[in-house]
Amino acid sequence: MNEDDVVRLVRSHIEGLFPRVCPNCARRFASLREYLETTTHLASPILYDDLTEGVPEQPLGPMSLANCTCGTTLTVSSSGIPTAQIVVLLTWARAESSRRSITVRELLRQIRDRIDQQVLEGLEDDAHDVPP
Repeated sequence: MNEDDVVRLVRSHIEGLFPRVCPNCARRFASLREYLETTTHLASPILYDDLTEGVPEQPLGPMSLANCTCGTTLTVSSSGIPTAQIVVLLTWARAESSRRSITVRELLRQIRDRIDQQVLEGLEDDAHDVPP
């Protein structure tokens, strides 16, 4: 697995979460692109799993927070990705962040930024052709 694989897998999952609706103001986000254009990210993605000694068997996975224009904090999470796949992704993230001498959160932010750039620039990839 490499960064391109990770970006395709994660992007495909995130795009599948739309359309979404803000629970406070009922603003509808028809697509990931619309969500990115109208919300504001809050810091780097969050990972509650401790990867110090390895990846847990039942990881929670990362989540990214953003504010809707009404001020409500919205979450995009890895919920729905099969546990075995989250373990593979986090195992890659742990090794890759070590290789790059950065934290896992910094790596997650780089992955998020790359996905955001692809989506906002209208770049298509094979995101929907990735096997589960």
